Amino acid sequence: MKTRVTITLDPEVQRLAKQKTRRKHTTVSGLIEPLLQSATSTKNDDRVAGMTGIASLRDSVPSADSLSDTLTAKYIR
Repeated sequence: MKTRVTITLDPEVQRLAKQKTRRKHTTVSGLIEPLLQSATSTKNDDRVAGMTGIASLRDSVPSADSLSDTLTAKYIR
């Protein structure tokens, strides 16, 4: 069962939303619901957590790039 919610929009945002709903043959609620589901989903958090540590830095030639050497010394242990 769906629950009715009242939101307040800037008139221009409401006008643009109505235009979009006509093109997509949906309602403003139909536009907003997937956005809220995405924003409140823990799937995105899980996806980021699963990606942690999968990237690696390319090997650089020592002393060829002093900035790279400094940053590597500071942050890569």
